[in-house]
Amino acid sequence: MSKLYLLMLVGLCAVSSAVYAQGGKNAQADKNAQVGKNKGLESITKQGVEARLSFLASDALEGREAGKLGGLVASEYIQSELKGLGVKPFYRTYFQDFEAISPVREKAVDFQVNSDSISKYKAEKSYRRLALRNVIGYIEGQKKDEYIVIGAHFDHVGVDELLVGDQIYNGADDNASSVAAVLQVAEAFASSADKPLYSIIFAFWDGEEVNYLGSDYFVANFASLSNIKTYINLDMIGREGFVPTIYPDFALPETIDAENNALGKEFHFLSSNELTKYNELLSKEIEKNKLNIRPKFTLFQHKSTGSDYLHFSLHNIPVIWFFTGLHPDYHTPIDEVERIDLDKVTDITRATYLILWSLANDK
Repeated sequence: MSKLYLLMLVGLCAVSSAVYAQGGKNAQADKNAQVGKNKGLESITKQGVEARLSFLASDALEGREAGKLGGLVASEYIQSELKGLGVKPFYRTYFQDFEAISPVREKAVDFQVNSDSISKYKAEKSYRRLALRNVIGYIEGQKKDEYIVIGAHFDHVGVDELLVGDQIYNGADDNASSVAAVLQVAEAFASSADKPLYSIIFAFWDGEEVNYLGSDYFVANFASLSNIKTYINLDMIGREGFVPTIYPDFALPETIDAENNALGKEFHFLSSNELTKYNELLSKEIEKNKLNIRPKFTLFQHKSTGSDYLHFSLHNIPVIWFFTGLHPDYHTPIDEVERIDLDKVTDITRATYLILWSLANDK
């Protein structure tokens, strides 16, 4: 046997050993990741959802109106929850403070957060001002400057003192259900102790009910929008109902049929064309984990109105929206915790976590 042949044989063995060792490391890493993923999933409980939802939708928060005391208390509560979970503030603190300005009430112009409009309105003798704040936390990924954002608005429409009877718009479905879900998802990632590939921003928006103000301000002031790979929006995930027309403008459909109505354990899963591949993954995860929910898939059109996805979509950032639909209690004082399907919210929260896990680790 020649020396050259021996050298080639030794080299081949060395390469094979290295490949085998690397394969073993990858297999172990995949196994560890699955363990972490399952640990996070197990942390999402009906009791956890109910506790957070019940506080946010309680009479004590007086409908969480943007710029009012109830909204302020809600933001303090969310900040406390994130801190307790070990989720870091994205900015110097958890709060992203901002102001929104509009002309005097008689002009019926929506509040704005962009600097040009604010300068214009402040030049008038009188103007209206809202002091607002988003709550933003994050978990750093291996690619720390690339992001998946998941968000839900925490404000609602407050109190109507002219109403006879119950005057508080508790907003259990809209949108305490989704805030509770995003907090549960944050807890799940914190519990897994695995560092995702991409950083995950957990965003809680103020002023959505006014004019999508919190998400507008965040997007307008984010340093590198091109580094946001996907935005996941949760808005109203606790009941059953229909999808309104959201493109080009938000409107109620003339007819509600089986195609755009989610009944029982059904929910709407709207996604941009770039993300429709996750439809099949969602169905598989629901079946694999025995979740008692059924997705209804709808293609999301960019620049659609209706919720906080709007300003991400205007910058062509792919969007996913978890939604159970509009219903007769929408924006009424009877949107109460007692009417929420807690089992459904819990399983939608688990499905959200599983999709976010895949997005945050998709190479």
